[in-house]
This record gives sequence, C-alpha cells and structure tokens, in this order.
Amino acid sequence: MIRPIVCITVTVLVASLAAGPARASGNPDALPITLAKDGKAMHAVIVTAKASDETRAAADELAAFLGRISGAEFEVRTGDGTSGIAVGVAGDFPAVRHGVTFHADDPLRRDVYLLRTHADGAYLIGAGETAVVLAVWDVLHRLGYRLYFLTDTWEVVPRRGHLRLAVDTVERPDYVTRDAPRGAPWSDRDLWERWHRRNRVISSFSLHTGHSYGRIIRANLKAFTAHPEYCALVDGRRYTLDPSKDRLNVKFCISNPGLRRLVVDHAVRTFKADPDRDSISMEPSDGGNWCECDPCAAMGGVSDRVLLLANQVAEAVNQLGLGPKYVGFYAYNQHGPPPRINVHPKVLVSVSTSFIRGGYTLDELIDGWRARKATLGIREYHDVFPWSHDRPRKARGGDIPYLARTIPSFHERGARFMNSENDDSWGANGLGYWITPRLLWAVDAADRVDALLEDFLDNAFGRAKEPMRRFYRLINFDDTVRPSEDVVARMYRCLDEARGLTHTPAVRRRLDDLILYTRYLELYHAYRAAKGDDRQRHFEQVWRHAYRIRDRMMVSTRAICQNDRFRDASVEVPEAAAWNVPEDENPWKSSRPFAESEITAILAAGIDANEPTRLDFEAVRFSDDLVPAAPLHLPHVKPAPRLDVFRGQQKAYTWVAEHKGNADAHNRATPSGRVMLQVTGGLIAHYRDRGNVRFALHSAKEATLKPVDRDESVPPDGKPRQVVLRTPHTGLHTLEWNDGHDRTRVMLAEDLPLTWRSSLEEPLEPSGRWTQYFYVPRGTKTVGGYATHPSGRLLDAEGTMLLDFSKMDHAGYWSVDVPAGRAGTLWKFDQCRGSRMLMTVPPWLAASPADLLLPREVVEADAARP
Repeated sequence: MIRPIVCITVTVLVASLAAGPARASGNPDALPITLAKDGKAMHAVIVTAKASDETRAAADELAAFLGRISGAEFEVRTGDGTSGIAVGVAGDFPAVRHGVTFHADDPLRRDVYLLRTHADGAYLIGAGETAVVLAVWDVLHRLGYRLYFLTDTWEVVPRRGHLRLAVDTVERPDYVTRDAPRGAPWSDRDLWERWHRRNRVISSFSLHTGHSYGRIIRANLKAFTAHPEYCALVDGRRYTLDPSKDRLNVKFCISNPGLRRLVVDHAVRTFKADPDRDSISMEPSDGGNWCECDPCAAMGGVSDRVLLLANQVAEAVNQLGLGPKYVGFYAYNQHGPPPRINVHPKVLVSVSTSFIRGGYTLDELIDGWRARKATLGIREYHDVFPWSHDRPRKARGGDIPYLARTIPSFHERGARFMNSENDDSWGANGLGYWITPRLLWAVDAADRVDALLEDFLDNAFGRAKEPMRRFYRLINFDDTVRPSEDVVARMYRCLDEARGLTHTPAVRRRLDDLILYTRYLELYHAYRAAKGDDRQRHFEQVWRHAYRIRDRMMVSTRAICQNDRFRDASVEVPEAAAWNVPEDENPWKSSRPFAESEITAILAAGIDANEPTRLDFEAVRFSDDLVPAAPLHLPHVKPAPRLDVFRGQQKAYTWVAEHKGNADAHNRATPSGRVMLQVTGGLIAHYRDRGNVRFALHSAKEATLKPVDRDESVPPDGKPRQVVLRTPHTGLHTLEWNDGHDRTRVMLAEDLPLTWRSSLEEPLEPSGRWTQYFYVPRGTKTVGGYATHPSGRLLDAEGTMLLDFSKMDHAGYWSVDVPAGRAGTLWKFDQCRGSRMLMTVPPWLAASPADLLLPREVVEADAARP
C-alpha cells in the first residue's frame, strides 16, 4: 500500500544581523546629511568640467534616482567637490582633502571607492571610472533602491520625501571580478547589463578566459596552413585545417618551439594594438584530442603543457612596458589536474567546479594549483539548463546554503576571481542570483544571509512576506527529498495565501510571475511523466507556456523552445512551429498577455490538481556505529549478487576481523590488516581520460580521522587489477573511492562483509537493476522510505510481495505495515532501479546476512530478546 507523506521542514539557522549593501564596515559615527526635504533637493550632484562620459552618466543616474526616491529634482553641475554630492575619480577634485590613497595604476585595485558624508555634502570618489559607478549604486542601495530580478517587475524604488544619508567607508570587493551570474549567450543583454550595473557585478578589471586556440588559428591562418606540425598529432596524423567547415576546435602541438613563438607573438601584437587591455586568454579549445607526439608526452601532463604556454606568454607581454598584463585560463577538463611546474605571477588560473577529470576532488584541485603558486579564480556553474531544466532545488545558483558556504571558502583559500555559467532561470534561482553579488563583494555577508532574505521579503512582498518566506525556504534552502508534486503543491499554496494578503499592484505582478513559473513546473512534470501519444501533447503545452512567459525571464525560453536537449526523441516541434518561424505564422507562439482571471484560474486549478504529501509514519534515527549482524542468527537466504559497478564517489562499509583460520558463514574472518579488492577502472571507454581510481580506507578506531591507507594504482583501462589496502585496526572500516565518473567495478574479497548505506542523507545509487536485503528490527510497525524510480518490488522474509514499486506514478515516498511475525527478519528490495532510501529501519543494505552490518544498538537489543 502506497501512502502519501509530508516531509519534515528544514530550518536554516543563520545569524541575525542588519542587512547592508556591503560588509559591516565604515565609521558608525559618520555625519548624517539631508539629501532632500519636502520635495526639495538639498544638494546638487557635482562633477568636474573634465569628467568622462562614464562618470557623467553615473552622476546623471544618481540624480535621476535620487529624484525618483524623494520626488525632488536634483541638478547635475560642475564644481570643485568641496560642497554638494561629489561624483568622480580620484584626482578629479584636488581641492578635496579626503585622505584616502587610491591605486588606480594597479589593475586589481581599480574598484576601490570612498563614500563619505560631511557637513557640506558627500564624496563618491572611485579609483577608476567603474568604481564611480559602483559607488553610485552602493549609495542608492543604502537609500533603499533594489533591482532584485532582471525585469522592471522586480524593481523597488522607495518613496521618501525626507531623504538622509550617513556613511564613511572605503569599499573594496573581496573578489576582483564578480561575473556571476552572467547570463546565457542568448539572454537579453540590455537587461543583464542593467542588472549587473545596479547590483555591482561589473568590475574594471577584465579577465579573459574563453576558449582561445581557435581564435589564434584564425588570426594566424596563413602560418598554421604553412606549418601543419603546429596542430596536434592525433591517431597518427596532424589535424587538417578547414575554416569553412569547422570552428577550428583543435589543439596545439605545444612542444613545437615555432608554435610557442607564434602564440607569444600573437599575444604581443594583441596588447600593442590595445595597450589598455588587462588580460588575454590562453584557454584551450574545448574537448579532447590533445597532441600525442613523443615531445609533448615528454613535457608531462596536459596541464603542464597549457601552463608552459601561458607562462611564456605572460613573461613576454610583461616585458612590453605597458604595465601589468595578465594571462587567464581555466583549470578544466583534461587540463584541470595540478601541474608539475610553477605558475607565473601574472597567470590567473580559474578552477572549474565541474567537468573535473582525474578523480580529483575540487578541494584537491584548489590545493594543488595553490601549491604551484597560482593566483586563483573559480569557474562556477550557477545553472546549466540540461542539468536542471529550470526546476527549483536542482541548480547551485538556487542553493543559497551552498553559495553562502562556498564563496567565502573559495576566498579563504585564495580565490579572487569568479565567473559562472547560468541561464535565465529567475523563477528557480532568482534569490540566489541576487544574493551572489553580495557574497562576492563581501564574503562576510554569508553571516547575514537571513538579513538579506528579510530585505528581499520585506521589499518585494510586503504584507505577503510570511507565505513567501515559506515559498523561498522551500525552493532555495530546503534540501529535504520531495516528490515533484509535493513541491508544486506547496508552491501554489504559498502563492495563493500571499495573493490573499495583498492588493499592492507591484506585489501582485511579482506573484503573477511566480504563479506562471509554478505552472511551467506543473506542465514540465506532466510532460516527463506522460507516455505514448500524450507525451507530444504535454510537450507542446510546455513549449507554448514557456514562449508566452518569455518576457518575464522566469524560465530559459530559448533553451526550452530551441534546444534539442530539452525534448527527447519521442516528441518533435513541427516545421511550422520552429523557433525561427515568426509569431504571426507560428501556431505555437503567442504573446497574448495573461489576464488576472486567467492567472487566478491557473492558481486554483494547480491547487486542486496537486496535493502535498502527508506523513503517516515518523522517521527513526540510527547510529552509524556498525557491527556484524551475526549475533542475530538470521536464517540463511539465497544471496543476492553483490553490488560492484558504480560511477563517481562511493562509500562502502566492511569489517576487518582477527585472523581465526576456519570461520563459519556468520562470522567470516580475514587476515588482520588486509582489505583485498579486484578493481576494473574505465568501464566507459569514452571517459578513460579521467585519471586513476583513487581509494581511501578509513578505520572507525583511527583517532586522527585520516585514512589508514590509500591507493591510486588502478588506471582506467578496462583491465582488472588487484588492490590491497592495509590497516593496523580491526573492526569497522569504510572504503571510499572516486573514479571521475568513468565507471568502475570494485569487487571486495568474499571473506569481507560488504554493506551499503541508503538514507535520505546518503542515498545509494546502483547501476542498472539490483537486489539487496535490509533488516527490519523487532517492534517495527511500519517500513517506509523514498523511491527515485518506479520499478521493482518489496518482499518480506517469507517472499511475500508487500509493495510493487512499478505501480507508483513517479518518484516519491512509500510505506507498508509490517505483518505479524515479520519484524526481526530480513526484507528484500528485488529488481529495483534507482535509489531506495530507508527512513524507519536501519538504512543499510547487503547481499546476504553474512555481508550485513547493522547499528550496534539494534544488534544488541534484538539479540537479547528471546
């Protein structure tokens, strides 16, 4: 019997501090001044007669928005800055004695600015012109202006006839570049640039890191055509250039001295032609096909080759006398692993948080590049549409605890630059997108996330803030496993309650955006669940809805309607409805505005169609102090096949016993100190460039918590090898490994137990169909958990089927009553796919009673019962 469930709400605990536009800094005794009173401006905005166009534009923006806020008319005029609101770069106002030393000649310190109120006005003075823009929007933010999301709907301009300001601070961003989030290539660039400007995402230093090898070839095509040896040797031949047919997505033969001279000369010409340029990219073209010639192999790994070329470019361009010039590239893909050579001081390496090869963790990559003296950046992925499909709780950009944890952590470990890939997924990730620039500007804002949330809720929703607090907690903070219907149901109900609490037009427009976004989710989940002919119909509904709400920027309309990766092979877009067919000729396209009655009907229908799940059991916690299940004297069962094929990072539990010679079936033993494995790495041949399989053995008795042994000897070549890990301890051990996601078979010696954890916090995700046993303790009334795939069966100790998972419509919670006499026995998940997470019984699975480890308290309690 399948029953609906309600999940426990996750409460996020953060410090309660006042929200501020930057860090908690400045002079608390700053002199307050009145900017406007009773509709009259008390100070003019001052620029110098020689102010640049960018500075004048910033001054005009300041005057315009001060006017919008106060209702007064602010004049922009020239002056010496000693009175009025002085807006300019350092050196514009020689008569002003502010006492701050700026370093405009340092490209990494040009975004510093001074904000100071004084008896006769205020100073908004920046080290460079971009810093002036940052200063203006900092002040406006302090006065209450907000542009939360991309469109005008999410702009907040307070109305304050009596406008005062008190500030005395020198601001400098913690991250030099803060291009996160930056927008998809097809996004509305004007909207994104406006949002970037008003949220201080812009920076005066420009770090180039895009794929460059193709551009270098095109700029030097004659030389590459004359020298085919400059291109990579792959499978015994040099790449043949044909610019008319491809994007020149090729690699260099970096060991070739002529190639290196050409690239260096190209960089030198680039900087001479544009002396104000800060950096040049030496990021390779994407993908593989690295040179296989012997001289390149002798240079070391791919990272060493990429870095050597970048180092030589950095050395050359910094001898031009044009000031400090930088070279950027990513630690990404095959050139992600740390190199053997040191990084030039003017080479900036941005470590990618995804597409990591070689079995490394992100921490290992950061530490490895730092050890080679790299100045670090981070290449983040706020949202990648094929990964998330604009669903909430699926992308890093909407995971605010992740952002608040990682951005300060990256900075603490040396990162000073960030850029990020993302899409127009403001429905799912908008709050995270808005919070990210605040964390990048001042990492201690992570301690004020609750205040930033209050800022957003107060200003965006007013009296409707409490139901919207639940809405955003659900989609941006709560990591509880939930079925899609449960999420949609709760979103609709929060929006309905919020709608009933406000009649403010601006708030209603924001709620309308979110109702229509929730409708997208409802349609999307219906499409993914549909079968047969219904699938095409549901796909069309998603397409039409995504197009119609495109101007609201709640979803990535272009990715949904134009990207083949959104739809599967069972659906199609008719030729007449193709993206490039104009709207007046396209039967699927409509820009008809949503009437209030239509949105009301969508909301009501969504509530009726989607029910929150209701919990009919209580989750039970068990310790992870595991011991063999042998004292329970469980009856013999037919062993299931041991799980042995996985991808990515895995953890298994085993027990190292004292050597006892002959051991019975329930008390197996192994020579103390040895854990023997048979390992086959690289089961996916296409991915055999991700490094050796990396093992670590941990003992529960090791006080330092460090591994007692490691092994990295198994290459990803599809060949079986033996691995022996040694330990000085007996008892519980955990075996961890990482294969870089190229799939590995790990077979533990038959005389060692093998147990897997599968809980909500640590779900087990085996490959293909699988069968495993678990233990139902005595006294258990209900067995319940979560299934990610509707397949397989749940059998009790007698082999009776208690639940057919294939009858479930989709992933979700399940529960069954324990029949009389069936507690204190082994139950079985049979022929399942996906994960089965246990919530009311010990969440440990094994192929047989002899393999099973269980919490000590369960074994001791049940073994003591007759």
